[in-house]
Amino acid sequence: MDPELIDPELIYAKTASGEEAMLQRTRVVQRNVRMVLILVDGNATVAELCNKTGNAQLTEHALLELEDDGFIERRADEDSVWIRGRKPGQKGKGGSAQPVSEFSVFGDRETPESGASSLSGDDVTRIIPFPEGRTGRPSTEPLSSSSLPPSALTPPHYPVGPQSGTVFLPKAEAMSEGPAAAGGTAPPVPSLWGRLQDWLSEVGSDLKPIRRGQVRLHLTWPVVIVLGVLSLSALLALLVLIAWVFPYGRYLPEVEAALARSTGQSARVDQMHVTLYPMPGLLLTDVRLGDQGKGDAVRIAELRLQPVLGTLLSSKVLFREMALSGISLSAKDVDSLARIFESAARQLADAGVQRVAIAQANVTFAGLGFDDLSGEFELSADGLLQAVSLHSPDRSLQLDARPTANGLVVSVDGLGWRPSPRSRYRFDSFSLKGTIDGSVLVIDSMDMRVFDGRVSGALILRGDGPPAMAGEITFERINSKRFSEALGIGEQFEGDAAGKLKFSAMSPKWSTVFSAVHADGEFTMSRGSLGGIDLPEAVRRASATPATLGGATRFEQLSGAIRLTPDSYRFSRLVLHAGTMQSTGQLEVSRDLQLRGRMDVQMRARTDQSATPVSISGSLKTPQLQIR
Repeated sequence: MDPELIDPELIYAKTASGEEAMLQRTRVVQRNVRMVLILVDGNATVAELCNKTGNAQLTEHALLELEDDGFIERRADEDSVWIRGRKPGQKGKGGSAQPVSEFSVFGDRETPESGASSLSGDDVTRIIPFPEGRTGRPSTEPLSSSSLPPSALTPPHYPVGPQSGTVFLPKAEAMSEGPAAAGGTAPPVPSLWGRLQDWLSEVGSDLKPIRRGQVRLHLTWPVVIVLGVLSLSALLALLVLIAWVFPYGRYLPEVEAALARSTGQSARVDQMHVTLYPMPGLLLTDVRLGDQGKGDAVRIAELRLQPVLGTLLSSKVLFREMALSGISLSAKDVDSLARIFESAARQLADAGVQRVAIAQANVTFAGLGFDDLSGEFELSADGLLQAVSLHSPDRSLQLDARPTANGLVVSVDGLGWRPSPRSRYRFDSFSLKGTIDGSVLVIDSMDMRVFDGRVSGALILRGDGPPAMAGEITFERINSKRFSEALGIGEQFEGDAAGKLKFSAMSPKWSTVFSAVHADGEFTMSRGSLGGIDLPEAVRRASATPATLGGATRFEQLSGAIRLTPDSYRFSRLVLHAGTMQSTGQLEVSRDLQLRGRMDVQMRARTDQSATPVSISGSLKTPQLQIR
């Protein structure tokens, strides 16, 4: 329908669907159409709606669209009072003019030729209008005649022109009498509501105000500051309350979709809410990025986002900091994170991040790793992941991992570090450098300061099956007493040990892998002693009965070969030099610390320099010696 053919006197009213569309913003989304729908009230004509909007063409197009969609309907039918009120020239069924209300606000009324109204009594339909500009619905209760002056109930009959209507006028103008001087046109008839207001004004003018004492409030700067602080506190409390009760769960799908677009991985979030400590931000709990079925998903216990406020309304939101807490990082997880940050750095991503902080992180490799680490992700200027830098709470351990095309380059440094708070092993310092390729960790460089000495070498760890390791180490100046104490043997052996060892081990779990070690090597101890094994005293007594002699054998040097198995420690080709005494032999210590061995002792100070065989048995704590 052509908007130019719309009758300006046509009246529209909202349908039930239109009333529902007023409550649901998604039903009518165009701003101009929704504005016109709001203005339609069942009383205003098309011309009046056009005057309210100031754009006739826009209003008419919107009315036609709303009518086609069933949101509004026409109220002007053939027998309606709206037609009689708006079109004074229209005739009724008998061909005569239809009477209208004396107080009608819905249009013009006809003026009898005699210049005065000929309608009276029951022939007049009186319609009391609801005042414009007041919200709500008009009261359905009739006005009591006892509450109004007589002049308000008996309206005078003024001859009016065909285009006049009910108009609210100021009091002075409303009380003026007689028609206009020019053109013979009578002034508008004041409405019943206007007359009621005039009567209330007249009654109120006779009332005298009650004088009360004046109270003056003297505001000083401290009072102003206190009031300002209280106002600010109230505002902050209101904002906190709103943030606390806001239904964030409704927007979880949108947040998950935004994370998926930015990271290039499927995303799931369990809960979302605003947090104020330690910094205000958005807190997401139990975040999962990636495919759980393929085993490459990254799971984060808590993800805290602190946005840059200036970018909240832009197409790409920037976050000043992203804090990850309770995350477990393996080599595969770091590789997945590198791909996630690469996807987030693309120009089409919905969000970007400036800094990524990490707390309570666990770094693992095939079940072996470090707990309770914190640090950050180092990002390039393009937002790509360059390195993962973590440290222990006391900063005794520092770990760096850098993703490369061939895997992950790993560097671990420690200072005064213990594997666990109650561990008997304490590393004065250590440095490990290597690479992770899939399920294999290759430590190319290992340098540790432990037990007053130094251990260096190389190591390979495999995690694609049962835990396994293999390597080669060189040790020097190891304090045998501290080492024995750490192994739980005791303090009966002393001396500085040096040597080299090749080893391998495989076990169902890492906690028992050292019990499954197979190793071969050689060692040398200098300036030490063998506690509980007194070889010179055994030769002097020359007893064929096993006896516990106590004491110790001090030596300048002890060397030999060593073989470690899951069942025992075997020391062979032993050579002991202790001044005028020299001994050779072998010794075996079982897992339950039982001794079995033989030493041939030669005393150079004696005339007979032949070697005396001494058998060693018993337990490591209480060795027994006898002459064979």
